[in-house]
Amino acid sequence: MGAFKNQFSWSWSRKQTFDDCLRRYWYQHYGFWGGWDRSAASDVREIYIQKKLLSRPQWLGIQVHEAAEQVLKAVRKGRFPEPQKVVDWAQNRARLKIQDSEAGRYRLNPKRYPGFEEHYYEEKESPPWESILDEMERQIQGLFLNPVFLRLTRVPDRICEIEELEQVQIGSIPVWVSLDVLVRDEHKGYVIIDWKTGQSHTSTSVNAQLGIYGVYVKHRYFGSLDTLFQDSGSLKAMYVNTRQNTFQTVVVDETMIEEAITLITLSSKKMKERLHDVSENIALKADFPMISEGSQKCTFCVYRRSCERE
Repeated sequence: MGAFKNQFSWSWSRKQTFDDCLRRYWYQHYGFWGGWDRSAASDVREIYIQKKLLSRPQWLGIQVHEAAEQVLKAVRKGRFPEPQKVVDWAQNRARLKIQDSEAGRYRLNPKRYPGFEEHYYEEKESPPWESILDEMERQIQGLFLNPVFLRLTRVPDRICEIEELEQVQIGSIPVWVSLDVLVRDEHKGYVIIDWKTGQSHTSTSVNAQLGIYGVYVKHRYFGSLDTLFQDSGSLKAMYVNTRQNTFQTVVVDETMIEEAITLITLSSKKMKERLHDVSENIALKADFPMISEGSQKCTFCVYRRSCERE
């Protein structure tokens, strides 16, 4: 078997990182490469460890998504877990994760035991964990009161995907997506469900992300990006805020699809223009400069140690 190769691809999160900080983008997609090997150079290994670090809000989102995933997969098998049992399952796993991070197990296996930023950076003034665990419980309990989630539990035979990492080819660009849930509606159409656990999400950003998901769904489930929706059913998306227990519905139309394809194409072009060798997907650190020193973004960046901006 040949060496594992770093191949270019595109995703919504990759675009966000590229737009946010070029140096962070290089660490996230190039600088870490090979760091999973414990014999890797120390600086590369450290970047890989940093890549796997979690912030509290990010981790909260993962826990709520995983709880929703486990419930819906159980429902598809004919079981409906009790809400408190789901909370207990999530809380027990969460406490083990905290203990693993406090013990520094991320240094042995960053992929299996990703650490928390506050432990890696030895932050002394971190707030108690109980507040984040309480918020996790509140949001998971809230799922069982959410009309969108409850509706999904009543139509398990219509659920097509739950947190599955998939790829769609847009021209020469491989695009990765992972829909929280995809479900068929009653009229030959589909509905994309996107859970949001954080406090700040702009409609513009959310709609752009849902448009990307729409490109994937139309390509895979409608047969072609050229197929008109009116000929083959509709496509809608719902983003559900589990923090506020609210939801909004968006019709994913031809305009959103076209805008998403344009965004993917232009964003990929900008990324490739930074590469030292496009055909081999080779990127040089010097071609991805840091943002200005003193930026607030550096304060919360997982790579601040590699950038010497702790």
